[in-house]
Amino acid sequence: MTAPTILIVDNDDGMVAALSTRLEQSGYSVVTAGTGAQGLAMFESHEPDLVITDLNMPAGDGITLAHRVRSKSDAPIIIVTGFRDEYREELRSVAHVSILRKPFETNDLLDLVEMELSLAFDRSAA
Repeated sequence: MTAPTILIVDNDDGMVAALSTRLEQSGYSVVTAGTGAQGLAMFESHEPDLVITDLNMPAGDGITLAHRVRSKSDAPIIIVTGFRDEYREELRSVAHVSILRKPFETNDLLDLVEMELSLAFDRSAA
């Protein structure tokens, strides 16, 4: 079985590098993008199993990206943000999205990734 592919979309290069390293060390394949628009292009070309995106980015925010991903796929989406309350209503309009508030512990993200991938696998096997 091939390793699940995770798309990380964030305009913070340090965050992308840290998450990529940790996820790869945990056995995942990782692709990255720095904007929502690049994230959508990477999603379409790589068809990842899960998307981790920042909420507030230039050139396409995380909510727009989540809507576009959801229109094409049931892949789990994890939004990492420090702005959860400000976007609460908009986030409710996207199905199957998990929210992780910044700052967060990397192990919490890894646990959430594992849980979301397991749930997605269970849904596709049903």
